Parts: sequence; structure tokens; C-alpha cells
Amino acid sequence: MTTVYHMVHYRRFQADGPVAWPLEGLCRQALETVDTAGASLSQRVEDRVFQLQDQFGGEMMLNRVADLTSAIYGEFCYSEEKGLQALLRLKASTQQLSNITLAEVFDLEERKAPTGSQFIRGLAYWMAIGDHLFFLKTQAMDSDRIHAYLNWLLKERTKTVDPMLSFRLQAEFDRSVGDVGDIQKLRVTGRTIPAVVGVVADGPTREVQTRRRVEDAALRSEQAKPVWEAILGSAKTESLIKALGPGEYITADASLAVRGRRTAESKRQIKELANDIADMSDARVQIEGKDGRLSDGDAILRTRMPFSVPHQGSTLLDFDNVADQLRTVYSRFVQDGKIDA
Repeated sequence: MTTVYHMVHYRRFQADGPVAWPLEGLCRQALETVDTAGASLSQRVEDRVFQLQDQFGGEMMLNRVADLTSAIYGEFCYSEEKGLQALLRLKASTQQLSNITLAEVFDLEERKAPTGSQFIRGLAYWMAIGDHLFFLKTQAMDSDRIHAYLNWLLKERTKTVDPMLSFRLQAEFDRSVGDVGDIQKLRVTGRTIPAVVGVVADGPTREVQTRRRVEDAALRSEQAKPVWEAILGSAKTESLIKALGPGEYITADASLAVRGRRTAESKRQIKELANDIADMSDARVQIEGKDGRLSDGDAILRTRMPFSVPHQGSTLLDFDNVADQLRTVYSRFVQDGKIDA
């Protein structure tokens, strides 16, 4: 066994109507649903397959799943029936790639999955404890697909909840947000495009301001030139660019803002933006409020954890080890006062 690190993401199940149990109980009830022969859903793997309406015949499936008494734990697989896998054949051949270039290359080809199998395009391990959902993604899986599967499982496949019920998997901010009062600014930094949401209070009216900042080394000279020209004018910008040395370049920090009164809808949009930000594993989130600032740590609940894999380079994790680590994350968040037990 060897160890790899993955980001564990946190969401809170929030229903817009009454439900009989928290998410853990709903999943447990769904898995205990029996068919006419008396077999529970946990014993019928083919009945846990959710067909997606896409061009590749994609499907989501709850594969291994276990009731741990204190939690429901399992793995989601996203596969494609019609998808092809690109392969590099390590047999060299010489090809005329242009009128000038004659090169030795390895051939590329595509293959279908062997009969009776499918290529896994996305994989996620997840655990529900109460209304708390923890998950980690090892391939092309996202929280939207997890939400879509739970929506199908609880409403259509088992009718555990009212088909008209709407629910969210909400990315919750750190509980210490309460110490800074109402959120006035949400700042995100990282290798991905950062985002800033500012809530401006001015007299009796309150405005919400949404900005997207671009700070990327790729915005060099030509890319940044229009921004500089808008501020300094074409002549001064051109003069400056001509004066730059071989190792120098201009950059731009651009901001786009949408302003409007702070309403229930704007608050909802901020929450949705928080969910999007929570999926950016390399982004760092900070918040500011009227009573202070949270700058020590990430304001989105998530953490990196070590997981056991069977061998170096494997995309599959040890099932039992992941369960132990997710329960460790839950205990840590509870002890730190970030979530309720």
C-alpha cells in the first residue's frame, strides 16, 4: 500500500420542504426499499444505475455502498457505454507530417471497452452523517452529478421523498463567519480565475457587488494591452511597450462588476457562487464582514487527507481506509466547532 492526498469536500443537505429524516436516514431508507421479490435495493446493483441523457450513453451508478450504523458510505461511478479510450501504441513508425518534417512517432488509436465492461470516467467516494455529506473525487466527477444521482435515487427510484421536493447540497462557510457579522466580501485566490463578491452597505439601501478578477501570467503585453490602452491611451501604452526589456511584460488586473440592491435573490446567488468556488480545489476563500475579517485559513469547509492506494499511480483507493478517513474529517470538523454533531 502507498499513500496519496486528496481534497475532501463538505456539503450540507438542505431541503426546501419537510422530510422525514436527515440525508443519512433518507439514503438508508432508499437502500432498504424492497422489490416484489423482497430484495432490498442494496442487493440489486443494476437497479442503482441512473442513465444520463448524453451522447456517450453515460450513466451514474452507486456501486459499493454500506450502512455503517452511524453513517451511509459508498462510491459513485460515472461510466460511458459508447466512450472510446485513447491509447499510445509504443511501436514507432516514420511519418511525413509536413512538406518539411519527417518524424518518428508512436501511433495513437482509440479502443472500446472490452465486452461486459465500461470505462470509468468519474469516481467519487462519499459519506452521509446526518445532513452532512463528505466526498472526494478522484476523476472527472463533480458535485452536480452527485446531486443529480441523489435527486433520482430519492425521488424517482425509491420515492423516499416527495417528487416535488427541491433540495441543495450547500457549501457551508466556516462557522467562524458568524464572528465577523454579515458577509460584505468573499475573496477567492488561486491558480484558477479568482472571484470576489462584495456586499456594500450605504445608508438604508444595501447593494450586492459581484466581481471576477483575472490575475494570470498569461495576460502578457498583447493580452493586457487593451486594458492599458483604456486607461492610459494608445500612444502612452505603445511607448511603454517599446521601452520594455526582453524579460519584461505588462499585465492587467481587470475587474467586472454587477451592481444591484441586496435582495433574497442576491443572497441566493452568493450561496450558489460559494458552491462553485467550493469545487475549485486549488482556490483559497476568505471573507470579510462588518465586524472583522476571516483571514486565517479557508472559509470553505474542506481539507486534504492521506488515503491508501493499492499501488503507485492507481486511481482506486482502499475502500475501508477512505471510510475511516472520512469519519476522521467529520470528527475533526465537529471538534473544531465547524459543524454540529
